[in-house]
Amino acid sequence: MISLSVWLDGSTSLSDLCRRIVYRFMPASVRRVVVATLGRSWPFECPVCENRVSRFFPLPAFYLSKLRESGSDLRPIDFETCNSEAYECTHCGASDRDRLYALYVAERFTSAGSSGRELAVLDIAPSTALSRYITGHYDVRYRTADLLRDDVDDKVDVTAMTCYTDGSFDALICSHVLEHVTDDRQAMRELFRILKPGGWGIVMVPIHTSLDGVREHPVSTDADRWKYFGQNDHVRLYSRHGFVSRLQHVGFHVLELGREYFGTERMTRCGISPASVMYVAEKLGSDLGG
Repeated sequence: MISLSVWLDGSTSLSDLCRRIVYRFMPASVRRVVVATLGRSWPFECPVCENRVSRFFPLPAFYLSKLRESGSDLRPIDFETCNSEAYECTHCGASDRDRLYALYVAERFTSAGSSGRELAVLDIAPSTALSRYITGHYDVRYRTADLLRDDVDDKVDVTAMTCYTDGSFDALICSHVLEHVTDDRQAMRELFRILKPGGWGIVMVPIHTSLDGVREHPVSTDADRWKYFGQNDHVRLYSRHGFVSRLQHVGFHVLELGREYFGTERMTRCGISPASVMYVAEKLGSDLGG
């Protein structure tokens, strides 16, 4: 998630910065009145905060400048699920991938709730906006985990989640985590282990559409990580086939959900590129969670 501090780096316009600050600190009651009054003609909507919006903020220019400075051949347009022109919700800060996940969990969590069964859900490295949406809308046993953050339920190394027994969770979200860890295959094995049979997880990483395999040769400097992986704290970059094949190798059945599943019009209305794909890793077994 892009934090407000990134918007303060001088890479965005003054009007965008003012709008982001206003929406961040405006009381919810006031914001509802503003949206109800002005938002009737706004063409977009955010499924995370459920507000109509006139536009989404683009990816901060900071990222483009860092890629150029590093001499990288990577371009945001070549990443599968990254709408660089409509990256962040002006109201809640939800990224385009957060908005995609919200569309999916609305269906899966609602289906599970209608059966009278409470789901156990783990969110690893949770997005603030999406976490607020889930806890505010669904009756699930929701836990958050991260190795470094203090605002989560559990301090967890995703390659060794020993605090969770086998089959602890019906569903999980692991978004843009695996590209940070040294042993992503071991992390995938752990995700498989902690899911119940029939469980499922939204598992996402940056995927470059013109890449073959997985790019993960060792580099030692921030500049080289920007150049080869697209961010200074990433240790690899995936192709679609490279990512899916690694998930399948540890036992997952992988669903690749794109415009045929979500609908091009709905994705566009929510500021999600129609080229986006969401990966759902299923642990086959008895049916859980819809």
